[in-house]
Amino acid sequence: MVDDASQPPPHRHHLLVRYGETDQMGRVHHANYLLYFEEARTGMMRELGASYAGLERRGVGLPVRKADLRYRQAALYEEELVVETRITRVGPASVTFEYRCLREADGGLVATGSTELACIDLADGRLIHLPADMARVFRGAQGSAE
Repeated sequence: MVDDASQPPPHRHHLLVRYGETDQMGRVHHANYLLYFEEARTGMMRELGASYAGLERRGVGLPVRKADLRYRQAALYEEELVVETRITRVGPASVTFEYRCLREADGGLVATGSTELACIDLADGRLIHLPADMARVFRGAQGSAE
């Protein structure tokens, strides 16, 4: 995630690692980072006024169609983490989020990743354009005037 003065600051989501999220070695199990990213993304969307629940009531879905994750350092039980989330691309029928998971105590980089979400009609599952109001919200959060 590149810090660019022209971009809005990233959305910051705080969480505490729970015991059930760790593996036998006492580290966060790798699958949980995608859950952390989802929690951060849905929180960001809710704050932007584009909640998943609201979109689904309108018949619009945003399933993940691509996910990328890179582990940097282990996170441990009861560590406080911050997931920074940015919107990096808004396409006609998709939106891409980028994430940095940091250890709250020292700012250590724990994981990075991205997800690309497709926009679909929930009634039949076909790909559709992002609703204009949602695309505007996402572009505004991206810092783009497109």
